[in-house]
Amino acid sequence: MDSIIVGTSGHIDHGKTALIKELNGFEGDELGAEKERGITIDLSFSNLSNGKTNIAFIDVPGHENLVKTMISGAYAFDVSMLIVASDDGLMPQTKEHIEILSLLGIKSVILCITKCDLTDKKRQKEVEKEVEDYISKFESLKTLQTFFVSIKYKTSIDELRNYLFTIKPKQRDESIVARYYIDRIFTLKGVGTIITGSLIEGTISKNEKLICLDNNKQVTVRSVQVHDNFVDIATSPNRVALNLANITVNSLEKGQILSKKGFFRGFKEIDCFVSGEISHNENLTFCIGSRQLSAKCKILSQKDNKSFVTFKFDKNVFAKFNEPFVILRNSRVVGGGKVLNPVSEPLKKSEKIKLLVALLDKNFKTAFEILTQNHKHGFGLISSYQRFNLSHEEALSIAKSLNNVFIDSENLCIYANGAIDDLKEIIKFIISKNEFAVISAQSVALRTTWVSEVLANFVLNELLKANVLEKNGMLFVKKGIDFSKIEKSLNDKIYTILENANLTPDAPYNIYDELDIDRVTGDNALKSLTATKRVVRLAHNLFVTSSNLDLAMKKIREIILKDGKANVQNVKNELGLSRKFAISYLEHLDKFDDIIKIDNDRKFLNSI
Repeated sequence: MDSIIVGTSGHIDHGKTALIKELNGFEGDELGAEKERGITIDLSFSNLSNGKTNIAFIDVPGHENLVKTMISGAYAFDVSMLIVASDDGLMPQTKEHIEILSLLGIKSVILCITKCDLTDKKRQKEVEKEVEDYISKFESLKTLQTFFVSIKYKTSIDELRNYLFTIKPKQRDESIVARYYIDRIFTLKGVGTIITGSLIEGTISKNEKLICLDNNKQVTVRSVQVHDNFVDIATSPNRVALNLANITVNSLEKGQILSKKGFFRGFKEIDCFVSGEISHNENLTFCIGSRQLSAKCKILSQKDNKSFVTFKFDKNVFAKFNEPFVILRNSRVVGGGKVLNPVSEPLKKSEKIKLLVALLDKNFKTAFEILTQNHKHGFGLISSYQRFNLSHEEALSIAKSLNNVFIDSENLCIYANGAIDDLKEIIKFIISKNEFAVISAQSVALRTTWVSEVLANFVLNELLKANVLEKNGMLFVKKGIDFSKIEKSLNDKIYTILENANLTPDAPYNIYDELDIDRVTGDNALKSLTATKRVVRLAHNLFVTSSNLDLAMKKIREIILKDGKANVQNVKNELGLSRKFAISYLEHLDKFDDIIKIDNDRKFLNSI
């Protein structure tokens, strides 16, 4: 079934809620305060279906003091029914709502001139022209059709209803990541936590696991409901209710986002393009999705009320590239725009402005070049969906068009050529410090945090071609070094380190780091040492020389002679060992025939 989200907009008391009621029979003003005051205070949701198309209505308040609520509903519109009363005409909130629609990127408007039973056709046409003239100031907005309606004229309502069913939904890519803004949270007895909201991207399925980005809590979707119907999968755009497991209502708030794990990170500052009159260091209200936050604006550049701005927040914001927002001053709209850089990017001001210009033009190749040069040790593409609204495949395709870079497609990272030069110098330093160093791509990547194994392997082979290194299997050593000498030297070095450690040797991986060797080489050396019984493996990652093991057994036997027993506690205290070492040595002692274990104590057999 095709689905579209249709929202109302317009001045207070121009008939938005009454029109929805006539279209689908839904009484939107359910709150006691709403009925008492005769206005819509909160968002209300309903639908209209003809079997092929489902229309989800979001009725928003028109009162000037409730503009934040209007924005939280309007971000999800596919199309807006702009409601203008024929007796009042264009009013302040009508203008503000039109501006909000434009700022949020809602391009399609259905103009509904209401209360036509109170006015003549001349007046109705005057109102239509007045509204169209105002809409024409906003390049992005387009009026699809105008309807002259009255709730007293059934034919006018039928014509509007029939037209709504002809609207084609926007094409959505269902393979993209789900994003769901929460607008209501409550609990039902015997059911549990229920949330409602707008699924604006992707799909959500029954039994699917999602993450609440704002608190990093994982939830399981018990059931999915679209307009009172249970479904196995909800597609965007849609109003969707979810029954969630593994979370309480107290853990959720309006404005939070559900999505897939691993695609979004939160930041306390983002870079945006803004249209509107704002001042540097001004505190404003930043409205994105169904969330409103306090923000301080740091203007990077400004011309003719168009600005590049860094917004700073007290809380993390999980924004996405090109996501629209509205900014308020004292609850009035002063502007809005698009998120360009949704991550905190530590760039110099001049470089950041260049980046934002490229992103505003969606010139991703230039943006990648700027970021690669500024991230000298690797610019990652893992977050390309959030940062550029690109899939990993699309981001890699752009990366491959760049010059003078190394692309690690496996780990989604672009390295400038300077990173290759830096890594060459690191490896040359290792072999100059230790001519018997044995190196692998894995060991280089483990010791140098910004290096991937793919990059390390490339650089090692470049040094091989330059006759700086030579290769044996997957291992690299300094050119001209005999591998047999390396093996003997390495065995002796590991043995010496273990012997000098007495009863508390380091774990093997710490020894490997100290000797600048990879894990495979180190493990082979330890196998050789244990095969010759110079070293004994007591437990996982615990190797001790035979002489030190004999010393440990001698000391524990002395403890038994003195105390009549040996256990974890007195071995720890007497020998200054950790629990791990004490247990390992006691378990080795159990192998001797003259020792008996009683409960947790070891005693001499002849003393029983």
